[in-house]
Amino acid sequence: MADSHKYRTILLFGMPGSGKGTQGAVLGQLPDLVHVSMGDVFRKIPKYGQYGQQIARFTSTGALVPDDLTVKIWERHVQILEMQELLLPDQHTLILDGLPRNYLQAERLDHILDVVQIFHLVINDTVKASERLKARALRENRLDDMNEEVIKRRLNTYYEETFKTLSFYPPETVYEVDASLAPLEVLRQIVNRLSEIQQNRTPGRRPSAMSETVG
Repeated sequence: MADSHKYRTILLFGMPGSGKGTQGAVLGQLPDLVHVSMGDVFRKIPKYGQYGQQIARFTSTGALVPDDLTVKIWERHVQILEMQELLLPDQHTLILDGLPRNYLQAERLDHILDVVQIFHLVINDTVKASERLKARALRENRLDDMNEEVIKRRLNTYYEETFKTLSFYPPETVYEVDASLAPLEVLRQIVNRLSEIQQNRTPGRRPSAMSETVG
């Protein structure tokens, strides 16, 4: 991917079941925000193609997709969004969910991501997180998330690899949100913080429609 520009980016961090996908999907509907969920990108790739078969070997057991393959697929997806003019680097801010998943991915993407904010969706109750994963699995037919061993492996992977990735970024970019609260309250906290960021970028400007969206 060409290095001619960086993508202004907001990262959603949190263990599986913390609600990253729920929040990202809503935020992606707001003006000038484009949500990219690596989980969704992986799931939309044809299962019987070359990439699909490779991905399934890892996701079906709760393991992370290898870094090279993850970054390659992400770059291709972003290029397609740009070609379709659904992502305009000078106008849009990326909301990334599920990427980077480890320290090496953060290093690999540092030259193209201008990370201005990280929302760390904190949920300390692993039982509650597991229940959310199972409920989502029923709604969205994600059969892997019904498997206790897969869930346990995914949670362990989060603590062993993904959580440590936060240390790659300056502490001041990390904003913790209590993800055990109702989704609307979590969204309100995120949107309020985004409004603060926007006001700091444009002194004297009134809060945007973002803060009005959730009342």
